[in-house]
Amino acid sequence: MKPCPEHEETLWLDVCGELDPQKRLAWEKHLEACENCRREREHLALMLQTVRVNAPSPILSREEALALASSIARKLREEREEAWWRKRLFGIPNSLIPALTAACILIVALGWFSMKGLRSPSSMTHLNSEERILAKDLDIIKNLDMLEEMDTLQRLVRVVDNGDIPSTTKQN
Repeated sequence: MKPCPEHEETLWLDVCGELDPQKRLAWEKHLEACENCRREREHLALMLQTVRVNAPSPILSREEALALASSIARKLREEREEAWWRKRLFGIPNSLIPALTAACILIVALGWFSMKGLRSPSSMTHLNSEERILAKDLDIIKNLDMLEEMDTLQRLVRVVDNGDIPSTTKQN
């Protein structure tokens, strides 16, 4: 029989002798009403008694007991002295901190480049007419290679569509 799922921990604490006196009264009332928990308690108590009789705990020498105690104390000290950066930072698990850092750097970089883009010559609202013409000419000069490639592509399209060879190519 299985005990009530909400009382399993209480059952184990009772059988091991670790149950709080405050909870014991409610547990005793539950045992009076619940046959499954009562049988499981008896079964576990019998099993633990059998284990204690047949497999007694080893007796430690004084040196072994001191070594065990110092080992436990050292581990507890190490946990207390753990570096601040290894603990949770502002309630955020440590595994998320690198991702949040990368996201912040990305936001800063995007902000930087967008602000830099706002100051580019393409925004010509503050320029006078002569400066606007110079800015347009500068844009054309920057894109001259692309314009030459477009001209070549247009010639190629004409050749493919019409099947004629342009006059500049016939002479070569």
